[in-house]
Amino acid sequence: MEPTELDLVTQVASQTPLIAALLDKLRVREVIDNLLPKHCLAKVSDAACVEAMILGVLCDRVALWRIDESLEHLDLELIFGKDVEASHFNDTRLGLALDHIDAAGCDNILSAIVLKYLADKSEDPISVHLDHTSVSLYGNYRDAPEPTPRHGFSKDHRPDLKQLVFGMSVHGSSGIPLTAGFADGNTSDHAGNRDHLRRLATLLPSSQVVTIVADCKLVDASTLKLLFDNGFHFVSLVPDSYKLRSEMVAKAWEKCAKASDWPILAQKPGDKASDPPSYYRGMSFEGDFSLPSEKHGESEFRTLRCLVVHSDSLAGGFDSNLPAKMKKEADSVMSRLNPILSRGFACQEDAMRTTLQMVKKLTYHRCEISIAKVELPPKGNRPGRRKKTEPLPETEVCWTPSVRLIPDEEAIQKERSEASCFVLVSDWDEKQWSDEKVLAEYRHQSLIEGHTGFRWLKGPAAVAPIMLENTNRIRAMGLVMMLALMVRNYLQHTLREEMMRRKSAILHPIRKRADPKLTTEMALVWLSGIITVQLRLPDGRLRRLPPTLRPEAMKILDMLGLSPEIYVRPRIT
Repeated sequence: MEPTELDLVTQVASQTPLIAALLDKLRVREVIDNLLPKHCLAKVSDAACVEAMILGVLCDRVALWRIDESLEHLDLELIFGKDVEASHFNDTRLGLALDHIDAAGCDNILSAIVLKYLADKSEDPISVHLDHTSVSLYGNYRDAPEPTPRHGFSKDHRPDLKQLVFGMSVHGSSGIPLTAGFADGNTSDHAGNRDHLRRLATLLPSSQVVTIVADCKLVDASTLKLLFDNGFHFVSLVPDSYKLRSEMVAKAWEKCAKASDWPILAQKPGDKASDPPSYYRGMSFEGDFSLPSEKHGESEFRTLRCLVVHSDSLAGGFDSNLPAKMKKEADSVMSRLNPILSRGFACQEDAMRTTLQMVKKLTYHRCEISIAKVELPPKGNRPGRRKKTEPLPETEVCWTPSVRLIPDEEAIQKERSEASCFVLVSDWDEKQWSDEKVLAEYRHQSLIEGHTGFRWLKGPAAVAPIMLENTNRIRAMGLVMMLALMVRNYLQHTLREEMMRRKSAILHPIRKRADPKLTTEMALVWLSGIITVQLRLPDGRLRRLPPTLRPEAMKILDMLGLSPEIYVRPRIT
């Protein structure tokens, strides 16, 4: 056959076969097919619809109603198997899949996938990072028993919109989501934390040592009791409102008056290579926390470990913001005092008492108050010129205060000592977990707050704002987002672990230098633009030709334990 007579069929593959292979590794289709078997009249299964939505999140980031359009140019046989067309994934079919997922139970599906993932892991103990955020909603929604869109504290800074509260817990080493769910828009973080702890208690084996890491909302009497009852260890932040926090900070400064004398726990490199590193220093003390007692109306106390941490970054931030705070305080005080200072008082005591009342809550200043006696010119008792026969009016006397604000160095130093420290609480003994480990585990809270958690969901993945037909579909879409995040974090964690093990690195596609901490998004750039080619033979059959992959793409596939054959062999379903 002459080259001019070749009949070639080209289609785009890019990253989609890789994502499909990772979904198989995580057994997403297997679990969903077991819980939601394909109907005999359905052209595609609910599991295939979920995979299509995950591809939409990770690759094209398109709306649900445009997913079928985004699939038209792809080699669908490599992703979904034979006899699958893009038109099968229209918005009506995807909406029905969301309804079926919610009816089967989002928790049931996620738990089944997580259990299969954990079954392949022998890691013991594990850490679980827990947090909540808000998801703003646009438009009207059908009435649903739960979750109910309500107005609440908006972490999106949109108090005008109704919202749902979205909670999630992730595996500490890889960022794989373990539990996730929506709650009413005005649900508190305390209630949300307790709900996730109960679900984790049923999900994770009781024999496994589990440490829960969360922000200060975890430090609540009822929540702490729930942690202990379920055998969980924990690391959290003592709230600023707790008196115990100030006591622990004061005790640390009493022990070491200079921050440089505190033991170094960790260091953070500077923003630039020339910048010096900033240090975390700290020491542990014991503190008593109250827990609900079995006797009604009574409390019992439990001694826990409090780690006081001094941060150079926090201290520097306080110093840089201090001039603006002092100016704001001075302007605020003087704006309230000026109307009072402009008028006189009948006696010296009234002037002093009123002025002291206005300046008693100063934080960064102390004030010097002086009261001046002022004789006002006499005033007549009627308008017009005084008659010569009338007696001269008496001279009026009033007392006028004046205020001078002076920086209070002692108060400023006390505020600096408080602001430069934070206090962690944990039930781990110092012999089992060192101060360095407790701090390191809490600093890993960025797993759920950063690009492996909420920042990715509410940024590149655009989980908020969302607009679906009802809250049931929002809940099911939340599961789809969790599965997309699971694939994303699994890919990134596996790559970084392999690069560390092999002492090798993958080239950054933009910076063009080896990056041992390559993100999923940058890794997928090396797999973009891959075209599959099929040769039509004289008998009508199509024969796939292996595509040419870049060296970095081959390296990525090798580190993920995948073969380039995923771009040649159609997926078996």
